[in-house]
Amino acid sequence: MDSLASCLRLENSEVEDTILEGNNIEKMNTFFKEDASPHLMFFYQEMEQVSEQADQLRLTGGKPRAAKSRLILTDGKDISACGICIFFLKSSVSKAITVENIHKEINFTSLDTNGGNLLLAVNNLLSTIFIPFLRKNTNCWGQLNSQANQATRTDFLNSLDSFVTIIGGAQESLGQKVELTPCKTHDLSKLVKPSDYIVVANSTQELEQIEQCITVWIRQIEQVLTESEQIRKEADNIGPRAELDHWKKRMSKFNYLLDQIKHPHVKAVLGVLQAAKSRLLKTWMELDRRITDAANEAKDNVKFLYTLEKFCDPLYNSDPVGMVDTIPGLINAIRMIHSISRYYNTSERMTSLFVKVTNQMITACKAYITCNGSYTIWEQPRDEVITKLQASIRLNREYQACFQKTKQKLETMPNERQFEFSEMYIFGKFDTFERRLTKIIDMFDTIEMYSHLAESRIEGMELKAARFSAIFTSMKKKPYDPLDQRKADYDQDYTEFKRQVGELQAQIKNFMDEMFDKIHNIQRALQLISKFERLGLLNLAVQEKYAMILQRFGREIENTAKNYQRNKNDPPVARDLPPIAGKIMWARQMFRRIQEPMEVFQQQPQLLQGSDAKKIIRNFNKLAKVLMEFEVLYHRAWLRQVEAVKSGLNASLLVRHPENNELYANFDPQILTLIRETECMTRLGLDIPIAAKAMRQKQGYFKDLHGKIEMLLLENKRVRGKIHQVFESLMMPHINKLDAVIEPGLSMLTWTSLNIESYVTDVYTALGRLHD
Repeated sequence: MDSLASCLRLENSEVEDTILEGNNIEKMNTFFKEDASPHLMFFYQEMEQVSEQADQLRLTGGKPRAAKSRLILTDGKDISACGICIFFLKSSVSKAITVENIHKEINFTSLDTNGGNLLLAVNNLLSTIFIPFLRKNTNCWGQLNSQANQATRTDFLNSLDSFVTIIGGAQESLGQKVELTPCKTHDLSKLVKPSDYIVVANSTQELEQIEQCITVWIRQIEQVLTESEQIRKEADNIGPRAELDHWKKRMSKFNYLLDQIKHPHVKAVLGVLQAAKSRLLKTWMELDRRITDAANEAKDNVKFLYTLEKFCDPLYNSDPVGMVDTIPGLINAIRMIHSISRYYNTSERMTSLFVKVTNQMITACKAYITCNGSYTIWEQPRDEVITKLQASIRLNREYQACFQKTKQKLETMPNERQFEFSEMYIFGKFDTFERRLTKIIDMFDTIEMYSHLAESRIEGMELKAARFSAIFTSMKKKPYDPLDQRKADYDQDYTEFKRQVGELQAQIKNFMDEMFDKIHNIQRALQLISKFERLGLLNLAVQEKYAMILQRFGREIENTAKNYQRNKNDPPVARDLPPIAGKIMWARQMFRRIQEPMEVFQQQPQLLQGSDAKKIIRNFNKLAKVLMEFEVLYHRAWLRQVEAVKSGLNASLLVRHPENNELYANFDPQILTLIRETECMTRLGLDIPIAAKAMRQKQGYFKDLHGKIEMLLLENKRVRGKIHQVFESLMMPHINKLDAVIEPGLSMLTWTSLNIESYVTDVYTALGRLHD
């Protein structure tokens, strides 16, 4: 009750009065029961109108007489809706409605049929409420909520859209029907039998009145026929459904006109004219024939176009990818219409139908590319847009290919009607659209190519990137839709875009040439050209630069070979490197100087095909072989030295100078050199003998031990230096004891001995006693 009062802006008491009338409470209680009626309807409208008038209003949309509106509970069978219809629907008839579940099980809405326009009310309800709600909400479909039922939901919504279109077409047909003007000069209801016709025919005045009436009808019918024969004014983007709608409306118009011609009043007028042998009768009979022909034509065309409807549905409900598979069936259906139909098989109409198919394909392509108008081509990822554009281009080509295939097949069948249509007229618009899409793809490819400028690490390239960003932004901000092939502005802007990009490309090439001319180092030059090559820009003459660097590389190989010959016997060695590893490092550096560029050139196989390039390759291989042999030679020599140097560890810890009798650490400096060589050889990745690895592992030990021995000898010299020459003979017993402790280091202990630490301790102890 509250819902009714709120929706109709009535007082609750008025609603209560309606419910209390008659057996309305029983009807409502029945609605709430299990397995009862699924709906409960209330009409709020003027009830003084008789049902015939209400029916007429419902169809024609006319205005009713002014009267007081009332609220009525009805099942809709005995009363026509011409006001506001409010209905309650149960979601399931198997459940009884209770206070607890009423808010879940009952749906409530209304239809405003004021003026009797029921079709418009249903149309508005579906198109503005139900369909948008179902499209926006994917979780209200019950068992169809899953992704697996997406196709079922889509088919249902498409069918609902088609139904709304049919309702709209029916509404338009009702609005376009032609009513023959009632005869105001004579009461035709009195003419019921032939004798009545003869009486009127014999009366000059009454005959004139009848002839005036039919003259008005003739003018009305002639106007309808003239309008139907005029060239149709259609939008240039309508699809094939518009063709079916047109003929359905035309069939409705002429059928309604034929029904009026068969009315008793019209037959009475014709009876009078026949009795009077009026000259207007001939005109009327001709119009009657033309109307009948027009009605038959419309009926026949609708029949054949209906067979085409299921093949046209994918043009409205699918995307260009899905349409491709349906094209053969569509073309074949059109061929059958062209072959069989009585009226529709003219070249003009078939061409017009094909044009409408083309229009709808273009419309579908635009919707597919823009996600049904939700996003522009600039607001989507470029690769996704390009894929959509390519799918649209493929649709056009498959469409034309299927058309040509059918046409060629018909040429082999002389008895069949041929496809003699204007292909330029049919496909011209799609070809124009394809050219537009091709330009957009090229534009996107260019944008993708030059967008990498901002990522380049080439110094000075940021200015070029900023310039391209300005060009791109200018193109992006154009106010028109680039997909509208009718807009020639895009073609002009595209040409300007390409010109500006061409100028930018020339600037980048000049920039590259200037940087290249300043670089004389081959590796730096290759690095520079590689950076420009990674930009992926066209017409930078990168291969020419590689060829120039290759010539420089040839001269570099010759200079490196001369340098090797000049220094191979005494190579320059870095100050911190051991001799053999230093020589190998020198050879490695020269090899790397020629190897790194060659690796780059090997990635350009076409560059190495010429005779000059092959000569450079031969020189490279020759020099690389010589450098490798140099390295192997010195490495093998070093391997032979390892055992000889290792034998130095077997020498005594100390040695006494034969002339001044001073003690020295008997440590071979080649051992430290060998350890350093081993470290360098390891970094160079060369083979290392086990003995060298062992010595390298103990390098800390040997260095520490050598240092301890040196410190011991310094302490020995210091303590002995404190003995005055006068007291030397007195100290001789103590000195001899010290010499006896030191003696094992001169004769028995070597650098590999295990008791060196105790020996050092003993010597320090003896030195301490001598010092004390």
